[in-house]
Amino acid sequence: MKRGEIYLVNFGKKYNSEFGKVCPALIIQNDIANRNIDKVAFKGVTLIPMTTSITGGTVRVLINKRDNLEKDCELCVNELCTLDQSRIKLDNLLTVLTNDEMVELELKLRGHLGLC
Repeated sequence: MKRGEIYLVNFGKKYNSEFGKVCPALIIQNDIANRNIDKVAFKGVTLIPMTTSITGGTVRVLINKRDNLEKDCELCVNELCTLDQSRIKLDNLLTVLTNDEMVELELKLRGHLGLC
């Protein structure tokens, strides 16, 4: 698993406004943590969930369907979360973000987190 890859993730039971169900999500966690996850007790992975409800805006990044990603989706930057690695279906890579998509995502993520 690498930063910028998209997999199906089981977000579990929906609670209020949280994502609930299996849906695509982006691995946003750094690759040092990703490579060493088997060596640590806490196996949390930081993700950004995706939705097929296309609305645009300052906390969304459009990812067009390609490879194994079957529909156009948007990354929901404001729903950044950390889940256990066991919730990620690592046997089915859906696609990988392009450099341009990563740049747009990082700008919107910095804005959402107040880092710019």
